[in-house]
Amino acid sequence: MKLLEDIQNSAIDAKSDLGTLLRKCKLLAARLGSQPLEDWLIWESNGYPDDVPVPNYRVWSLEVKGHFAGPLGSGLRNAPIPLACLPEEASEHYKNYECRQSISSIEEILSRAEGKNLRVSTADLALTLGTNVYDYQNCIQAWAEFATSNLIELLNSVRNRILDFALAVWKEAPNAGELGNSPSEKLESTRVTQIFNTTVYGGSANIVGTSNASGIAFNIGTKDFSSLERVLSDNGVRKEDIEELRVAMDSEPVPKEKDKFGTRVSAWIAKMMEKAAEGSWKIGLGAAGNLLAQAISKYYGL
Repeated sequence: MKLLEDIQNSAIDAKSDLGTLLRKCKLLAARLGSQPLEDWLIWESNGYPDDVPVPNYRVWSLEVKGHFAGPLGSGLRNAPIPLACLPEEASEHYKNYECRQSISSIEEILSRAEGKNLRVSTADLALTLGTNVYDYQNCIQAWAEFATSNLIELLNSVRNRILDFALAVWKEAPNAGELGNSPSEKLESTRVTQIFNTTVYGGSANIVGTSNASGIAFNIGTKDFSSLERVLSDNGVRKEDIEELRVAMDSEPVPKEKDKFGTRVSAWIAKMMEKAAEGSWKIGLGAAGNLLAQAISKYYGL
């Protein structure tokens, strides 16, 4: 059985082991040469590092609750705590909780779950809240929780995205990922990345050949040129052009505002826009502008 067909069958079978399916996909990713696909599979298998944005299917809101004690033996138990009562710097964490655990950890959590909800530690939130939630009631314990269905849906999302990706690749190149393929049977790594971005991230980083790219999702670390280089390379920027950008960035100070780059970096962007306009860089002109501006801003931490 071909690797793509094996992955499709495993993705369809709800009883198949998801960890094994991810490992099959790692083999496919290595053969197809798509670094973004490899990165996603590593993060899903091992967990997402703190400096890597998580996909939208790993983000949801938490419900915060607590126990309260008041005068004359009064009190409240399992009382809801409105997010508006939380400190501003902490509220975003509860509004948009990011699940960074590996797939295997999530499956283990679900296997041990005894109820419909799971708790998330809130550290010393109870001390911070004090009597600011309910009149004359002091918060003595606080926690956050979410439904186990969030984790179940996360696992389903990963499985469905793998199936969508495998089917999309199979439609264009049924023998993709097989050893000994002729050049005509192979997909370019940039095309594989396009398919990956469309099927896994919902098109948020679908750059090459498009006319618009208003919502680009990058995994580029601040001052991490290797990650910037990978994104540019995956989107068709030539090695010599990337090296020219490196030299330009090294020669200029870090800009303080987004889209206000130094003279040499700006000149490099203009040069790349000319290539996009004349067709020597195969990318839509509008997409090129968004790609370069957002990727370089991300590198600078802006």
